[in-house]
Formats: sequence, C-alpha cells, structure tokens
Amino acid sequence: MRADQNSSINLSDPPRSRTTGHKSRHVALLSNVPLLGRTALASQIQQVASEAVPPHAEYPNLIAFLQFWKWFVPYVRDCIHRKAPYETYSVDRTGIFPVSLPQEEKSLRIAIAADWATGTLEAETVAENMKASNPHCTVHLGDVYYMGEASEINENCLGQPTAKYRGVEWPPGSLGSFALMGNHEMYSGGQGYYGRFLKTLGLLKPDKSVKDPQSAGYFCLDTGHWQMLGLDTGYHSGGMPALAAVPLVNRIPFLNVDARFDDKMMAWLGRTMRVLQSNGTKKPVILLTHHQPVSSFEHAFIKPAKQLARAGLFDGQELVWLYGHEHRLTVYKKRVIAGSLNVYPRCIGHGGMPIRVTVVDRPKPEILYYDPRQHPIDKNDPDTMVGYNGHAVLVFHGKNLTIEYHDVVDNHVLLTETFTPDASGSIQYSSSKAADSPISGSE
Repeated sequence: MRADQNSSINLSDPPRSRTTGHKSRHVALLSNVPLLGRTALASQIQQVASEAVPPHAEYPNLIAFLQFWKWFVPYVRDCIHRKAPYETYSVDRTGIFPVSLPQEEKSLRIAIAADWATGTLEAETVAENMKASNPHCTVHLGDVYYMGEASEINENCLGQPTAKYRGVEWPPGSLGSFALMGNHEMYSGGQGYYGRFLKTLGLLKPDKSVKDPQSAGYFCLDTGHWQMLGLDTGYHSGGMPALAAVPLVNRIPFLNVDARFDDKMMAWLGRTMRVLQSNGTKKPVILLTHHQPVSSFEHAFIKPAKQLARAGLFDGQELVWLYGHEHRLTVYKKRVIAGSLNVYPRCIGHGGMPIRVTVVDRPKPEILYYDPRQHPIDKNDPDTMVGYNGHAVLVFHGKNLTIEYHDVVDNHVLLTETFTPDASGSIQYSSSKAADSPISGSE
C-alpha cells in the first residue's frame, strides 16, 4: 500500500504505520500530553522510541523511557548545547523573493503546512496532496520532529530512507520552497535547520536546485499584490528544555522560550517594509509564524505581536496571520491583538502530527470555524482518538486572496475563505463551505 495514493488512508480503518514503512503514530502521540509533550525531554524519548525501539513494539514510548541510557545523555547534552549563530542575509541580499506568475497562468498558488515533518504516513499523504495543487511555492511553518537534528531533516524533509523507515520528502513548488523553524528544531540548537534544511530552500531552478537561497530563518515573498512575511519565532523558543512548556515560566525572556523575534530580524523587517512601501503604497500583508499569537485552547505567545505593534510597521492595516504549533485547525474572527494589530488569525498546525482533538463544549464567540472530528489512531487501538491532518493552499488572483483548507482524506476542500483588500488598508472577508463539510462554525 503506497501513501502517495490518497485513497490509501481510510481513517475509519487506518493502516498501521509499520505496514507502510513509516514512523509510528503511537510514538508521535506523546506530543499531545499536556505540558510534558511540549518539552525537549519528551522529544528526546520520542526520538529514541522511533529510532532505537523495534518497530513492532506495542509500547515504544515506555520501552524507550526505560532505556534511559539512550536518551539521558543526549538530553543533558541538548540542555547545555550551543545554539547555532543567528543567520542573517548578507549586505548584497534583501531577503525579498519576488514570485512572478507565469504568463500562461492566471492564479499564483502557494501551499502551506505546519508541524508536518514527522515521517508518518499522514505526512507523506499531505505532501502528495500539496503537490496535487501544482503549487508555485511551498512553505513549511516549522517543527521537524523530534529534535530537529540533521539526520531527522534528512529523513523527514529530504526523503532519505533509514535502516528502519522510508523517508518523506517536503514537496517543493515549481518556483520555490521556503521554511520557518519551530521549537523542535531548536531543541538541538538549530544546527540541523541552518546547516542542512536551509541549504535546500529558496527560489529554485527547473531542476529544483537552488537559484536564490533562503539564507536566513525569515523571508518575504512578494507576489506583486500581496506581501507574505515569514517571521522567525523558533530561534528563541528552544531555550532551557525542561522549562519550555511550563506556563508563566516560559514567558521569562532570559529563559529563551518566549518565541520573541530576534533584534536582527526586526531590523531586517524595518528595512524590508521601507523598501516595499517606498512608493507610498501599502500592499496587504500575510504574516507567517510557527507560534500562535492567540489561542482559545493553549498559551498564546504574545511577545512577537507586541514587538510588531511597538514597531508600528502595520498601522492602519488589517493582517492575515497563519501559524502552527498547536496541532489543530482553528479559524478565528478578526480581532485586535497587542493593542493595535488588526488580525485575522488562523491556526493551520495540523500537517503531520496526531492532532489534538478540538472540543468546544459551548460556542466560543471568537472562533469562526474548527474541525471537531476525531478518529482512532489505529484500528487496533480504538481508545486513542486524534483529530484530522491537512494543509492550506493560498490562491492569489490579482489582488484577491483565497485560502483553501484541505483535508488529508481525498484532499477534500473543507473551507474556502476570500480576502479582498482595499486602498484604505482594510480587507473585505467572506467564507464558504460545502453543505457536507464537517467543519463546525458559522459563516
């Protein structure tokens, strides 16, 4: 059974990962454990479970935990690791990537996924679904599991097989491929992201070799009508691993887990916006980050939004903000955050991890849409329930932006949103879903 056949995933009777040669979803499920699941400790155990435990083991996480000699020393090593130097663009490069629409085509397509790089069957199916839209560019919003090391990037992003598992390849677009880093890449100091993955990213030649490299963990895609800003919240999110998921503690800046924007990136952003607005016009803006600026379910990382508000770069504009990290699909109503940012927040972090089941006991007025579905992670383990994976496709037709939210099953479009900017900086919004769409919420 091949994962590149979309019909191969039947979530009412899902195949075991081990029968398809992919990493275990049982191991990945540990990430959904409150507090513990968002720590380097849990990630280190998961890495051991996926690499050192026999694939047919019934309790891989428990076996890996008992084999403490395999994860304790690496965990201590990563607690005191030296972070990779913060990469920036050289003086002769702007970090602005113009994405020109081919003359014979009418719409520019950018496929985006978050929390995708797991090496699971779902990750490969989502990648195949992304390719089906023939994207001009693809963007990953971060998190290469479990520690973001070079070996995991080789396997989970670049498609290189190991002795136990088949690799999964991040799908490049016809024009380019880009990626942010998340907290998991920083659990090992960011060495793998900077030294391995980043070298494959940027605007591409027809043979998929890099023509104009993304040489930093942030970027701007200029579509002509819209500006898409990929901003780095990952570098300052790994911090002291044992404290990375503890509420309140993880807001203390010197612990380096608050997902703040680096000063070097903020300086670049100021220069970039001055260049892009040099003719006196403000193009509509899409923000991309790994961490969530708002959430109705988890701790929100508000520091980056406060930095943007303080900089005043988007005064008088409404912004579309796409992010991951939460492992769920949630579409929020337009709201003001950090005192002055007018934002349409959208959590799309459901690319390849077992999704946290989104349960809303009573209506939450700030939520427009969410996916309430759940299914057993394995047909032989019906008590283990997770949500559904997927990705988003951004379609630019002139100044109009359409966002399609795709399901992992049959690449079905669950929801479509349309954003039409006007000269005042405001955005006209509309949405639609099919009558049989399982998405909950109201238009």
